[in-house]
Amino acid sequence: MVFLENQDWKRHRKIANPAFQQVIPHKVFGRLTIQMFGVIDQSIEMRTSIEIGDVLKRLTLNALTLAGFGFDINALNDPSNEWLRTYENIIVGMQDPVYFFFPVLERHFLNFLPKRKLIHRDCDRFLKLMDDMIEEKRRIVNEDEGIVVAEKKEDISEKDILTLLLENEKNENDSNTFMTNEELKSNLCLFFSAGHDSTTGALSFALYHMAVNPDIQLKARADVVNVLGNSKSDVLPTSAQTKEMKYLNMVIKETLRIQPSVPVASARKAKEDCTLGDVFIPKDTVLLIDIYNTHRNPITWDEPHKFNPDRFRPGGEAEQKISGEFGNPWIPFGNGARQCIGMQFSLEEQKVVLSMLLRKYTWSLPKDSIHEDEVITKGIFFVVAKDLQLNFKSRY
Repeated sequence: MVFLENQDWKRHRKIANPAFQQVIPHKVFGRLTIQMFGVIDQSIEMRTSIEIGDVLKRLTLNALTLAGFGFDINALNDPSNEWLRTYENIIVGMQDPVYFFFPVLERHFLNFLPKRKLIHRDCDRFLKLMDDMIEEKRRIVNEDEGIVVAEKKEDISEKDILTLLLENEKNENDSNTFMTNEELKSNLCLFFSAGHDSTTGALSFALYHMAVNPDIQLKARADVVNVLGNSKSDVLPTSAQTKEMKYLNMVIKETLRIQPSVPVASARKAKEDCTLGDVFIPKDTVLLIDIYNTHRNPITWDEPHKFNPDRFRPGGEAEQKISGEFGNPWIPFGNGARQCIGMQFSLEEQKVVLSMLLRKYTWSLPKDSIHEDEVITKGIFFVVAKDLQLNFKSRY
């Protein structure tokens, strides 16, 4: 969907937009966060720090398999399970710069690259799983065709994305609005690869900035407690409740500004000669939007390298800049018609996970942290905090 244009892109988005607007599985996010509590509690009992990035990666991946097509890989309770290992191998293989910049190696010398062959084998197995899921979901949707079921809105929101894509396709009167099984698989693969690491990065950076700014962590916790209460028990926030967490939402937006987990937008090609500012851009020029430096541009942001959630207060700096002469300088999900289709999914996942963590724990960097002076990152296409060790203390 990212690379399609014209009518093909419109055909895909017409089916996908309603599905992604409907699927905000707060219950899934909440249940997985409670599972994550068990992993964190183990580190507390052992009086050790925990590499939170690895735990968040397992949570976000499990959220995607459940929300994508209702498949539970049990990543938090069983970190050595086969499907988690398979998917991690694929992701690592996709981001290997050697094969990204020199694809000829795979095309002509794969038989002489045993480790790379194993990654291809894992990829084939994962794609076969998706093929089977698509066929099974299509069969179920076809069998249910014509059956009218009165469903509550919250029940629809907990359906998996694949089911909703197929149902939306069935509900369209336009015979040209469809996705082949191969197109469905490609879009689900995109959703997994883009949604997994990007949300992991956003969550890890938010935890880092609240660890090194305890006053901000305290204000965010007070905001959450004001909405969810301070009882000594786990609470799964609803969609309405996450909207009330004004300060936490400001923290999330500022995190995405100062440390976007997707630092560069996908490449686009100019369809005709045009001028951007004072720069002439010839037709067919390949363009990239530098999100990271746009977010840290001193021309558009006051003290751009300072972590300051208050800039996102109603009527504050961010609102003024977004509606001012510079256009929109906050673009962690892009903007316009091609804005990331999973934006609301990611934002709601962040709100649920962070609000539940704030009620349950306080956290800080260990004394020997590599992030003592600034956050150290890793990754090319998707950036996360490198080896982010945190010390957690339970509040109940």
